[in-house]
Amino acid sequence: MTLSRRKLFRWIVPSATLGWLVRGQVQAAQPAQPALQNAVYRDGEPHFQLAADTSTAAATYSLGTTYSSGTVGAKLNRFVTIEDFADTNSANGNWAVAIKNAIDYARVNGIRNVYGANSYTISSTIVVEGLSNNGLNISIGRLVASSTWPKNTTLWDATPMLLIGDTVANITGLNLTINMLDGAGVADGIQATQYGFALSSIHIGDARNCVRVISNGNQQWPNASVQVSGDFWTANWLGIYLSRGTKGSSPISEGWKINVKFIANNRYGGILARGGSQYTQIRGDHDYNGRYLSLLQIDALDGITRGMKITNGTTQAEVLVGWQAQGQYWLAVMETKDVSAGNGGKSSYSVNDKLTSPTTTIRQRTITAVQTGGDNASATNYFDVLHDFEGEPFAKIQATMGYCSGIIGSLQFTSMILMQNSFQGITDNLRGLGVANSGTALSLYNRAVSDTPFANITSSFVNFQSKLYMQNRLYEGTGVAQTVTRSTSTYTTLFTLQPTATDRYLGEQNLYKVYIKTNYPGVCGEYLISVSDNTSDALQAHAVISNDGVFVWRVSGSNFQVRQEAADSIQFVANILRV
Repeated sequence: MTLSRRKLFRWIVPSATLGWLVRGQVQAAQPAQPALQNAVYRDGEPHFQLAADTSTAAATYSLGTTYSSGTVGAKLNRFVTIEDFADTNSANGNWAVAIKNAIDYARVNGIRNVYGANSYTISSTIVVEGLSNNGLNISIGRLVASSTWPKNTTLWDATPMLLIGDTVANITGLNLTINMLDGAGVADGIQATQYGFALSSIHIGDARNCVRVISNGNQQWPNASVQVSGDFWTANWLGIYLSRGTKGSSPISEGWKINVKFIANNRYGGILARGGSQYTQIRGDHDYNGRYLSLLQIDALDGITRGMKITNGTTQAEVLVGWQAQGQYWLAVMETKDVSAGNGGKSSYSVNDKLTSPTTTIRQRTITAVQTGGDNASATNYFDVLHDFEGEPFAKIQATMGYCSGIIGSLQFTSMILMQNSFQGITDNLRGLGVANSGTALSLYNRAVSDTPFANITSSFVNFQSKLYMQNRLYEGTGVAQTVTRSTSTYTTLFTLQPTATDRYLGEQNLYKVYIKTNYPGVCGEYLISVSDNTSDALQAHAVISNDGVFVWRVSGSNFQVRQEAADSIQFVANILRV
């Protein structure tokens, strides 16, 4: 039994230390647990001496041997370690075969736990396959791509360190933990293939130097509801890429739950979500991503789509994201250098440059504006999340991020985005509703249309920045209704108005427009009424339109009264508007 296996098992299952003999042997299969003597401490660690057992001799543990229930050997058979499968390949610096063999051995033998506490350099892809819905827990300390790893040329052609999936069934119940993942600047971390995986959990603590840490898009089956967690992902080309597959049966990537503590300083963004990844849930903090992106505002998309090569005659780049929003058209293109103004970079493209495609026939387009990371006044704006749903009916992403320095892309108004940063007043996007508060004014925005508020609310007023369109609905101040019976002498009070100091500028009277409508054909009225603080003459009314032939009206103190003789009863409704 190796020392690394011994230390690992002490850490995972402390009770296993009860099975270590002073000389590194374990008790062989036996019907009952031996009694314990006092622990002896060496180098600060406890070592236990087993009492003598005359029923069987001590023997070295052997992987694959069947041990009786309750023995140390039976406990050890519940997991395998990568070191158990070390071979000449691992001795020569390639642990890929040993890791693959450990996973396959566990799968075939119904073991649910594979551990490796050390650092493992690999020179070839590890394929995780054949698990179906049986589940497996894989825990690896550190995984590093070797210096001989195949070099990538684009964001899309890197060889993965782990490839998950097979042609038999969708893998579910996989719990994969890698404390540190290093792609040596040329490798993808994890890719899905064939049926891929779903209903699983992936934790990558520290991820760096990968092309894409996790990449979906090649699966041929729904790869949904995957939990992704981590600590710090940095210095990669891209953190996570989610998309539907290009073939197969509904190869969606919906409902992923991403919660990495800090995704920062990745070349082309932290998260790229495309069609098929609807309902993704994003948490954590995000900053300084997208430093190699140039954002180009152009006069029209007109056939320019993601994946297309474009050039201004000097520099050629691939369109990573193309979208339209608020009547504007934008491209995010991948440059081969850091162009962020925050790091002293500069875009290879300029305003008034003409764009064409060396690979596709398109109309020449003109650049009208250029943005790069860190080009605002505080050098703090970047492109962390790429919300790339152009051409989709909706996105419905749910993002609750402590800090995010920027989201770009289409259909953001179909998502629920709660985020904060140090330079934007309107970071929240609740299905397109933006909310900001200056301390004196609450402002509401329709972010699908404009970043200018459509409403401002203060302690003094509510202001709408557009016409009020009520269609055929009632526009009402105060509404009152009375049924007035026939009478030759008795007046009925329709409404009462008292003076109020609310909303006055000086000491002016209150002024009302009152509209009266009835159920008697053609009978209505309009009145201009003033109300003053003069108690002897508080209410004065002036008829603009009045059907005096059907009903009569008068003012009595603060009361507006009516009387009618035309019918047994008439229904009077007054709409009182203060002006």
